[in-house]
Amino acid sequence: MQISHLLPELVQPVLDALPTPLFFKDATGTYQACNRAFARLIGRRRREIIGLTVFDISPQEYAQHHFDADAALLQAGGEERYESQIKRCDGERRHVVFHKAVLYDTDGQVLGIVGTILDITERKALEVKLADMAERDALTGLLNRRAILAHLETQHRDRRQANQSLCLLMCDVDHFKSINDRYGHGAGDEVLRQVAHLLCAHLREGDRVGRIGGEEFLIVLATADLEDARQVAERLRQQVARLDVNVGEGVRLSVTISIGLAQTRHQEEDWADVIARADQSLYAAKRAGRDKVIVADAYLRPGPHKDWHQS
Repeated sequence: MQISHLLPELVQPVLDALPTPLFFKDATGTYQACNRAFARLIGRRRREIIGLTVFDISPQEYAQHHFDADAALLQAGGEERYESQIKRCDGERRHVVFHKAVLYDTDGQVLGIVGTILDITERKALEVKLADMAERDALTGLLNRRAILAHLETQHRDRRQANQSLCLLMCDVDHFKSINDRYGHGAGDEVLRQVAHLLCAHLREGDRVGRIGGEEFLIVLATADLEDARQVAERLRQQVARLDVNVGEGVRLSVTISIGLAQTRHQEEDWADVIARADQSLYAAKRAGRDKVIVADAYLRPGPHKDWHQS
């Protein structure tokens, strides 16, 4: 039943003046009225909306979701508010909040659903950005200490459940204190940025790298095979050794890293102990002359070390 003509002449201009998208559907789900803001959000003219259903103006998967939500509301009565997504006619997805209510006539008969839409796309994007910033190291853009350790803990749990090993690398920039002392902290920061960029560029899908403090990086590998992990570590070492870092004023620096590699030795080993063994191997690489990869002895008992769980 077309009822849009029953609206008083003043009502439509008032609705069009509202910045909030507003719509009315009858009990069959046919749009009978909407304001200019709604048409603008959908990306259609009003005359291209009135008399149609959501299936006519939205892709099937979106339309079915909206239709099912409306059907449930019509059956339950009252009102509802929920987050969802819409897809404009130009294909753009928008995050929105629907606020809908069942509309009744004076006899208590259901006329349909009236609703408003709040576009929260920008807010959602900001939330994602803030969440990402909370997990990123400000200098290098890598995962920060908290985030990489959280990833390690999750991976360790998943590998344990799948009865698989976990491999990780502890990396440290060689002679970093000397770089800072001789060329300044700005030069040291540039070295860290470029090393971080290189590590990201040469890791594989599923590998994760984070800066855990100072010039140290932790890499959690997707591979469970020790020899494969050793090859990854060696490739990273070689790539860093080719770096030629411009730190300004005509100064270019060669950089190397030392790497300690450890693999879980049994399913009950705590992930903090795996880090500790990789850390011990890292410092063994330092003592052996730096610019080396050393694999932790599977039977090495980690000595006293900081509690990574509290990091």
